[in-house]
Amino acid sequence: MQCSSYRAIKLLEHAMKVFERVLDARIREQVKLDDMQFGFTPGKGTTDAIFIVRQMIERFKEKGKKLNLAFVDLEKAYDRVPREVTKWAMRKAGVEEWIVSIVMAMYEKVWSVVKLEHRDSDAFEIKVGLHQGSVLSPLLFIIVMDVASKDIRMGLPWEALFADDLTLVDEERRKLRERLLEWKGAMEAKGLKINMQKTKVMEIGEERSNSKLKPTCEWPCGVCDGGVGSNSILCIKCNRWVHGRCSGIKGSLKKFDGAFTCRKCMGLGVYDENSTVGEGNERGFVLGEGTKLEVVDEFCYLGDLLDIEGGVDRAVEKRIGEGWNRFHSMKELLTRKGISLKLKGRLYDSCVRSCLLYASETWAMKVCHEKDLERAERRMVRWMCGVRLSDRVRTEELYRRLGIEEIGTKVRRGRLRWFGHVERLNENCWQKRCRSLVVQGVKPRGRPKKTWMETVKADMSKLGLSREDASDRVKWRRAIGPRTG
Repeated sequence: MQCSSYRAIKLLEHAMKVFERVLDARIREQVKLDDMQFGFTPGKGTTDAIFIVRQMIERFKEKGKKLNLAFVDLEKAYDRVPREVTKWAMRKAGVEEWIVSIVMAMYEKVWSVVKLEHRDSDAFEIKVGLHQGSVLSPLLFIIVMDVASKDIRMGLPWEALFADDLTLVDEERRKLRERLLEWKGAMEAKGLKINMQKTKVMEIGEERSNSKLKPTCEWPCGVCDGGVGSNSILCIKCNRWVHGRCSGIKGSLKKFDGAFTCRKCMGLGVYDENSTVGEGNERGFVLGEGTKLEVVDEFCYLGDLLDIEGGVDRAVEKRIGEGWNRFHSMKELLTRKGISLKLKGRLYDSCVRSCLLYASETWAMKVCHEKDLERAERRMVRWMCGVRLSDRVRTEELYRRLGIEEIGTKVRRGRLRWFGHVERLNENCWQKRCRSLVVQGVKPRGRPKKTWMETVKADMSKLGLSREDASDRVKWRRAIGPRTG
């Protein structure tokens, strides 16, 4: 009897999910969401949002300009949406009234219990929030976010949404503050709340506040981390050499030799003879009414690490760390001797390498980044094959045994695949338009930083491809090679 009841409940749950999928399809036919929403929308994902943000950073860095970003997080987003707001948003979005009535009927007299240690709690009614685990809940939530922000949003590329993760971009900190306050007021007016503890602000091009970021040269300056030369002085506290221009010393450095303490060790930051104490030099970001947001040097945006230097050094470092974490979690399978090497290769390619190369399509990679990835993967490959360096087995042979391609080829194919996808998009899509965004200003002196497009051109040159080839999807996929993993 209990078995029959259990089967009936499961059949009812399955029928309910099928019904919700039908409603989901009908609602999507009637609702037009803004392009700035990348979550729970067909044909979009995290890579689209990451690519636009990275291209914005690249364009501003080319002109030597700073760029302010605010990463806004909503507090208990799904659980806070009022039922009346859900109904109002569906009607505003143009959903037919009979569908609105059906959806709202699913939220009437909803009861739940909490599983305790030895028993279930008493049933209690839920009067706010969206259903957890429901097929319709993600769509209803992005409709609420779309309608609630209709009168205040600027849209891409200055604003991007992935479900409840909001990113605001602006050149001026003052304007960013004003837009944050507008979004805060609009969300609170509909019963939602911004989590001030998890909301972070980052300024690309700002001097770093600590030494967490990886130095990019052998002898980095103790203040600015640039390479030092002969005109430098040793700090007696951190034991690092400091540029003469970063020391703040006027005249000869020799008179302070052996008794010099750098500005970072004294907590003064980078020396700038033209700097003044003001909003641009504050590490805090005052939003108003005593609310102060944290200003960070790096932020994990949708799984990809952005830092104030605007490069990919820290992103590559984080991905290597995440790859090793995933490898160690599957170590019992990947390093066991009784398992076929081909099976290990398939597991590694689908589970570990996919984690290792997440968002690599959007990176402007240098040779040193590819070498870092190669070194990490070759250690994993030798471990899986049970081969040591002293065995003198070539890496190409180990890849052949596992049935996988080298990571450099995989990275290049992924980047070209993404480039072809972007090239074939509509001209109005910001994934395509952001590459040619014009930023006012003059390029600074010196060698410019390597761009994403330069990396793609180098990839195409290796394969003898041109930009026009990307318009034919079948031809392009055949030229860059089959997609594996």
